[in-house]
Amino acid sequence: MSSFDLNVILRVITAPNSAFVQIRDNEEKYFVQSIGLLILASVLSAFVLLPFIMIPLDGVYFEGVDDVDLPTEESDMILTVGGSILKGIVSVVLFYFIGKKIGGSTNWKKVFSVIFHTYVPVIPMMIIFSILMFLMWNSLAAIDPSYLMAPGVNEEQMLSVVGPMLGYAGLIAVVAIVFVAWVFAVSVKAVKIVNGFGTPKALGLIILVMIISSIVSIPFGM
Repeated sequence: MSSFDLNVILRVITAPNSAFVQIRDNEEKYFVQSIGLLILASVLSAFVLLPFIMIPLDGVYFEGVDDVDLPTEESDMILTVGGSILKGIVSVVLFYFIGKKIGGSTNWKKVFSVIFHTYVPVIPMMIIFSILMFLMWNSLAAIDPSYLMAPGVNEEQMLSVVGPMLGYAGLIAVVAIVFVAWVFAVSVKAVKIVNGFGTPKALGLIILVMIISSIVSIPFGM
């Protein structure tokens, strides 16, 4: 019977190598939990869209701009969750079949359980992104467009108005770089441990899966 193991989830963050070994060797116990992590991370990814839905921008921002397609409907959140889950499943299937072909694990449940646990760092990433995105979008919506276009407004005055929004945008970029690097490093460890690969082989497999899953996802807009 599968059970929720908070300890191993926290160890994916603090001691990923030993955590992935434990998951690999007890795949029956952690399989259901791993699917839950994929679903949770996918649901949280949709929260990044909340500011676009909750805080509408003044139409003047889009004057003269064609084909602006912001995610402003609740259905966009549902599509984001579904797309994220689908992409996660496609990716792990590729990890299993390609990995097996090049000498990796032949146990699909081990591969699924370990790879889906790499979504652990995605959970805090999406929470932080959602908060920062809300703060940035709210600061942008608070700006009066007529003030920015008013004659006599100098660069210093303009910067004082848009500064907070630019600050949040910069912070989002920095956080994105840090989290992407973290998730990638955790993924390399997971692929190495579940397949018994060295670092170069694990890196090659991850890059190949990323390329193929991105191509497969294009028709679905993911």
